[in-house]
Amino acid sequence: MMKKLKELGISWIVVWFLVYVAFLILGMNKENEVITTTLKYGGLVLCFIYTLVYSRKDVFLVIALGLTVIADGILIYNNASEIGVLVFIFVQMAHFLRFSRIRAISPILPILASALVIILGMLQKEIPTMFILAISYGILMFTNIFEAFCWYRESRSAAAKYALIGFILFFICDLFVGLSFVTTTTTLPHTVTLFANYMAWVFYLPSQVFLAFSGKKAKFSKVYEKIDLPEIKLRD
Repeated sequence: MMKKLKELGISWIVVWFLVYVAFLILGMNKENEVITTTLKYGGLVLCFIYTLVYSRKDVFLVIALGLTVIADGILIYNNASEIGVLVFIFVQMAHFLRFSRIRAISPILPILASALVIILGMLQKEIPTMFILAISYGILMFTNIFEAFCWYRESRSAAAKYALIGFILFFICDLFVGLSFVTTTTTLPHTVTLFANYMAWVFYLPSQVFLAFSGKKAKFSKVYEKIDLPEIKLRD
């Protein structure tokens, strides 16, 4: 157990754990919203930095977590932002492109289906834009859960296990995000909204941590080993 923790980086895990516990406790009080938002967003930024440090060659994971930081920054400013949800669609696309590289599968169909939903939905002006984006996002989310499961079933590797756990937690988080959005359009008590928002983050930060872990030892399909993907470099 200690060996696995050392491999992942004990200092990183300790920081994430402290951030997580802090916002779980402080998040119970609405008056601490500024502090908890800073902690939560800081935890996401750490996930992105972690991939830059340990998984620079896992380009699509770096892109996915970088876009996650951008998307959440937008949604912190406006939690009903359609642009923020659109950026999250690109997050899911990046994750899927990563899985397609790892498993040597074609990335065209799910991405095309997601794009067609948006295009056809925009032609139907009576359908709310957020609803269209949610369907497009959902297609990619379920695809990524399936691909993570297939990767784990085929390899039984630690990286695949972390990815699968990450996406399961990600999905549970999105269920609470959906509940939170529904409460804004219904007469449900405001306490339900607060509960949904709180629970979303209970699952969200761990999901991103596990996804970040999945990049440290990910092995890619030999079919794609010859592809010269750009390496994101850090200054010494």
